[in-house]
Amino acid sequence: MALDFINLNKSPKQFFDILPADWQRIIVPEWDAYKKTSAIYVLKDEHEIVAGGIVFSNNHPEMSDFEKSFQYLYQEGYVYIGYLWVIPQKRNQQLASKWLDKLKEKNKNQKYWLTIEEESLSYFYKKNGFKLLKESTNLASKEWLLTYSPQ
Repeated sequence: MALDFINLNKSPKQFFDILPADWQRIIVPEWDAYKKTSAIYVLKDEHEIVAGGIVFSNNHPEMSDFEKSFQYLYQEGYVYIGYLWVIPQKRNQQLASKWLDKLKEKNKNQKYWLTIEEESLSYFYKKNGFKLLKESTNLASKEWLLTYSPQ
């Protein structure tokens, strides 16, 4: 599988179309407000987008109170990874890891942060070099914040 890592900012609809409907309802109406300070990167296999995500360098949509308490990370040079998605028919092929690897290769000195709402995802991100920074204390809506800093 020959994968190309492509910036899709000029045609974001191609990426938005592969996202789940609930994610589309959040990002599509808000994209104009974020597109100048964000980048959409996708992995393409031939002509099919198989995975992608958005890197936000300033702010991101629907920030939780937990995330808002870590906005200082933007000022410390971190950018936020959101909407990382692999199409269902291509799962279990390490495509999300490959996407993260390509992103890190493209921006070798960049620091990243993200939040997850499913604790089981922490293993995946830790395997990809992220470290748990903080766990929320809100039992009704748990979140985990992870960061990545290049060595």
